[in-house]
Amino acid sequence: MKSVRLIAFVLAAAALLSLAACRKIPRSTKEERTAVASIDEFEVPYELLRYLVRNAMRDEAQGDDAYWTEARAAERQEALYEAAFDRLRTQYAVFSLGKKYDIDRTSGAITELVDSLMTDHIAAYEDEAAYAAALRENYMTDSVYRFFTTVEVCEEELYYAMLDAGDLEADDAKIEPLVRGGEFIRVKQILITTEDGKSAEAMRAEAEEARRRAAAGEDFDALVSEYGEDLFMFHNPDGYYICRGLWYTAFEDAAFALPVGGVSEVIETAAGCSVLLRCEKEEAYLAAHMADLCDDWREAQFSLKIEERAAAMNVVRREALDAYTPLTMTMQ
Repeated sequence: MKSVRLIAFVLAAAALLSLAACRKIPRSTKEERTAVASIDEFEVPYELLRYLVRNAMRDEAQGDDAYWTEARAAERQEALYEAAFDRLRTQYAVFSLGKKYDIDRTSGAITELVDSLMTDHIAAYEDEAAYAAALRENYMTDSVYRFFTTVEVCEEELYYAMLDAGDLEADDAKIEPLVRGGEFIRVKQILITTEDGKSAEAMRAEAEEARRRAAAGEDFDALVSEYGEDLFMFHNPDGYYICRGLWYTAFEDAAFALPVGGVSEVIETAAGCSVLLRCEKEEAYLAAHMADLCDDWREAQFSLKIEERAAAMNVVRREALDAYTPLTMTMQ
């Protein structure tokens, strides 16, 4: 689920300059900075695409060192690139939409806040060498980490700028009828993943078994306890109250298509395999959680606006991308 987090600290500029002067973190190479594509007016450096592609490959391999053969990499290359560019469109959409609200990612205020966050990230490690090693292990550079941190800061600024401008509804009283109406539904979830070491095939088979039993009328809460890996469901038997814009699109489409009491087919997303039960909403829950649900609706509308902008952005691949395949996108 998407969320907006408040960033509430800024370090002194003098301290940042002092840190920058003695940093031991390697700078990105010329090759890593080379633009391999553009998304509207934004250039996409090789190091950013490499990070997304290589981590997607690692997730798909699930620890199997022999998984990525040359043949499989060639077969999956286009899908890996498309998924990476889809994600990047969403990131750059934050910068693009921010221009309407005079949010400039290169401004002094944004840069200072990003610097402070980066300092905090690095301080979480034993030393800068440990930080640099962690970056390398995850096919990341300091510049890539900084990029995503900048997106986070600009996203926060954009959210509140849209609220101030009236482009997101700030009045809970106007959102409450939407929460009680068709904008929100209630679902329970059985989530099955590969995190316990099972293969993707075993995950799908287990999810299908849980779905068959749920569709046959077995108690859904008992099936959640038996199969589920969603910690939220263990502690929140009411399940989820959701609207469009907070979850994976496939998840939302399946949930909203269900009648009350209906059980979904197995839904596979990046989170794993899900089986859903749509439930009747309860007024007592709505009344007790209305403020949070109104916040969820605002955040969902915010996410949908970013996704709308992202969908309108064009990816143009550069000739430099032809020099690589997913298997050759390795760290220097």
